Amino acid sequence: MNRLSRAVLVAALSLLALPACSDDDEDRQFASPNPSPGEPATDAGTPDSGTPDSGDVWPAEFSCTDAQRKTLTFNPGQEQDLQNAVNDLQPCTTVQLGAGTFKFDNAVTIRQDGITIVGAGRGAQGEGTGGAASTVLDFSNAAANTNGLDVVGKLFTVKDVALWNAKKDALRVENSSNVFIQRIRTEWAVENDENNGKYGIYPVKSRYVLIEDCEAYNAADAGIYVGQTRYTIVRRNIAKKNVAGIEIENTRFAYVEGNTAIDNTTGLVVFDLPGNPIKGTDILITKNTITGNNRPNFASVTASSSTVSQVPAGTGTFILASRRVEFVGNTWGDNGAVDIAVLSGLAIEPNPILWSAGFFNFNTGDVSIHDNTFLGGSGANVDNGQPDLQKRPLGALMFNLYAYGKAVHGVERVEHVLWDGIDPAPRAEGREPNALNLCFYNNTVPATTKQAVVDLDLQSVQAYLTAQTPNPAAAWAATARYDQGAEPFNCRGFAPALDLP
Repeated sequence: MNRLSRAVLVAALSLLALPACSDDDEDRQFASPNPSPGEPATDAGTPDSGTPDSGDVWPAEFSCTDAQRKTLTFNPGQEQDLQNAVNDLQPCTTVQLGAGTFKFDNAVTIRQDGITIVGAGRGAQGEGTGGAASTVLDFSNAAANTNGLDVVGKLFTVKDVALWNAKKDALRVENSSNVFIQRIRTEWAVENDENNGKYGIYPVKSRYVLIEDCEAYNAADAGIYVGQTRYTIVRRNIAKKNVAGIEIENTRFAYVEGNTAIDNTTGLVVFDLPGNPIKGTDILITKNTITGNNRPNFASVTASSSTVSQVPAGTGTFILASRRVEFVGNTWGDNGAVDIAVLSGLAIEPNPILWSAGFFNFNTGDVSIHDNTFLGGSGANVDNGQPDLQKRPLGALMFNLYAYGKAVHGVERVEHVLWDGIDPAPRAEGREPNALNLCFYNNTVPATTKQAVVDLDLQSVQAYLTAQTPNPAAAWAATARYDQGAEPFNCRGFAPALDLP
């Protein structure tokens, strides 16, 4: 297999690579509202009013049905009593938190099964103090590098609380199953601060995870993240003012519905990274709003464990090393760099052997983008017009390429979908066009849209633009643009149908 040059990889890396962990693997089959080629068409624009009931389809790995459930009640001022109690919890205990503000100097750590934490309400954005109908857990004075609520357990529920100013991750749930995260808010007081915690809601290496009706603000990495997980529903959440709004990483079987990702650096993303035994697949992204994600990137360059600090502002959605991903019924608009970017895993790691843990999961393939709405206003202001070759090299590459395209060819903005042109293998003579099966059809686009999809041919573009004597004309000539409905991106999805939670 030919490999990308190191310079190409450095450039490609900046279009988003996020942290990775690991887990094992397991399959389970579910029905999909997406008709495969040759199947009778259903209402493809409105897949199943959606909303699967996790209680009907997910097995319970732990049950409190036959247990005597105990309830412990705490009010503000009883923080030490609460800490003492959670260190000695019995299974199937409910921790009831009264309205007001709880101030902690360390993480609240749960290491038991069947635990429920419930407060009086999550409150409103910006409220760091609990009120008569809200419960705020304030970690402003906690020890450095500690999480807020830190959980390992089966059958865990948390609802109706806010987690404020955690030093690291606001809610971290790891190696857990049957996790229900409902109506919580994670937030840091200061916007655009690289010293904020990295993640708001962070379930990782888990199974059967529901995140619904939650809010996440001002995370220095991702507001809502699901990683190395099997079976998740992420619905009706709001992610704003984060570097990344919502992330689905190395995850199998995800239903992502009805979320709002606005005013982040990048809105909603799906990706795999090397070194993880879970090979992410079967992701339905439906009825989400992904608009106005132009927040300057405030992730720490030195403290971040990922390359999220290199994301150019204005990225609505990116998918990387992903497969069997369907986008239907979503809305994009006013994302300054691009609405959707489709990238190869080889763009961040060219050595296929390093992808062996995930069964060589570097290829992106089977991506269906149909029956969505593109409002316009995207692609005309890459990285907010402030490209930085050192910090965000691909943003600078795109900025310069399209500056030439506008001046010489009248192309004023990046197309709705950008493909890096790498998968299913580095470009070679005679490769079948669109062999990765990227489909773009039946979408509503502005009347001013000229072409909808661009094949960037990243290898050639980077080589021409970074040569000792840059050649933007040759770089532009290496790219190709396509109308919606034109070959080769006029395919109609993939088969078999999606497997969903």
